[in-house]
Amino acid sequence: MILILFLIFGLLVGSFANVCIQRLPKNKEIFFTRSACPHCNQQIEWFFNIPVFSYLYLAGHANCCGKKIDKQYPIIELLTGLLFLINYLMFNISQSITLSVIFFIVLLIIVIDFKERVIFDFMNYFLIISGIIVSIINPDLNPLNIKFLNAVITGLIGFGLFYALRYLFKKKRDIEALGMGDVYLIAGLGVWLGFEKFLYILSISSFLGIFYYLLFGKNKDNFEIPYGSALGISFIFIFYLSKIF
Repeated sequence: MILILFLIFGLLVGSFANVCIQRLPKNKEIFFTRSACPHCNQQIEWFFNIPVFSYLYLAGHANCCGKKIDKQYPIIELLTGLLFLINYLMFNISQSITLSVIFFIVLLIIVIDFKERVIFDFMNYFLIISGIIVSIINPDLNPLNIKFLNAVITGLIGFGLFYALRYLFKKKRDIEALGMGDVYLIAGLGVWLGFEKFLYILSISSFLGIFYYLLFGKNKDNFEIPYGSALGISFIFIFYLSKIF
């Protein structure tokens, strides 16, 4: 029963994630404005706004104007539902709830950075502050059981390393290799991972970034790698791999 509740709640949170992904980059309100069709701007009735099921029922087309619904909507809803479900299956209930909240924020960072090449400060601050609070009050809420000193030192190392790289590239080659969003993000993720897993996220995210560049940017000038997305994906994988191995 609880398993089904995690899945359903994850689908609902995924629907809200879509709202955030679409509206935050446009500086639009995310809580009190009803969903509307992006094509004709007609408000969407609640029964046509049920996560995943409405998309399948409508065969991927808007009921109001008949135009195609972006596949992002069911993909994000289903992905969030699966993340919540996997969290419940792999961790205890308290850890599952904690990770589901953190993964929701990280998922927003992954998708928004991939689409818009921007990472919002408040998301990074949430990761940093929440990670430190958990490390002080109850480290067991984090499956990696990261204590306060480890969390703070790793966050500072991550921030210092990425800031130094950003400064050196800017000074020597006049290139903004890393945005400040990436700098604060690695600090926030480091607080949750601790120093040992911090080394893993550097390796995995670098591999993902290089792979993405070779696939899509090898022959393009001024190609930007959504490195925040690579960091976020690596972060989620590390928690699951740590539990398995």
